[in-house]
Amino acid sequence: MKRKFFIKVISLMLVSVLLVGCSGGTNKTEETGAVSDKSNNDKQIVVGVSLLNNAHVFYNNIEKALQEKAKELGYELIIQDAAGDANKQLGQVQDFITQKVDAIIISPTNSAGSKSMVELADAEDIPVFTMDVASDGEVIAHVATDNYKGGELAAEYIVKNVLEDEKGEVAVITYSEIESTVERENGFTEWIEKNAPNVKVVDIQNYSGDQGKAADVMQNMLLKHENLNAVFCVGDPAAVGAMSSIDSSGKDVKIVGFDGNPEGVEAILSGGKWVADVAQNPEEIGFSTLEAVKSHLAGEEVDKLIPIAPYIIDSSNAEG
Repeated sequence: MKRKFFIKVISLMLVSVLLVGCSGGTNKTEETGAVSDKSNNDKQIVVGVSLLNNAHVFYNNIEKALQEKAKELGYELIIQDAAGDANKQLGQVQDFITQKVDAIIISPTNSAGSKSMVELADAEDIPVFTMDVASDGEVIAHVATDNYKGGELAAEYIVKNVLEDEKGEVAVITYSEIESTVERENGFTEWIEKNAPNVKVVDIQNYSGDQGKAADVMQNMLLKHENLNAVFCVGDPAAVGAMSSIDSSGKDVKIVGFDGNPEGVEAILSGGKWVADVAQNPEEIGFSTLEAVKSHLAGEEVDKLIPIAPYIIDSSNAEG
């Protein structure tokens, strides 16, 4: 009798163990040991983000958009500021890989040379997306302003709204290390070459993203070209630097910038030398990038290039 009772007890215990093991009702996470009611399919998506430089208001706005979209999607973001340092950005990407994030978003500090970061992530089957600045590596998708079109808009504005009789001399303050800003430069110069035979691009100089250097570059241009009518600055920091030198010189050289940052809008509304800006849409860049991440992780096909249209801001539509 005792033996039969003992066998029954053992049998019931075995059945209970098997039922618990097969139910999948509760899981312990490997990292914390905490109990979760979510199955593996409901695991929260984690995305690592390395921004080029958070000192720039443009990237502040992208970050806000990313956070808003992530909240909507239920994603967790790990956002880091590369502060313009390629080595720092590489370290951030390596940390994301170690943390086994589901995807990585990069705004490269330099277009050339960022390939190694993409390859490191690819080796671990982590998809990489780029924003604003393109990489020389093979990414899933690149989301950015249509920079070439933006350069064309700047050229057309200067020729039709600044120069008298569509004649004169213009210059460009460029940023040669970044592919997106080089595209702006190319859009500008090629539009003028095709559409404005009486306009001459007399100078193109690099400011390397340094506002102080932009002021020096502008001062040099003013000394070299007495008849300069206008300058196209491929970024608002360049335009701020250029404006300081133009104001100091007392010369009537007009500025068209690129970004649509608050300082540009304020300068345009003040009625000074800064007459227009090619505005980007950082919010749409942030939203579209996370939407691309979502689509890719869901197994959907994503366009390799997702362009965001720029537009002109001048005194007719600027809002303070």
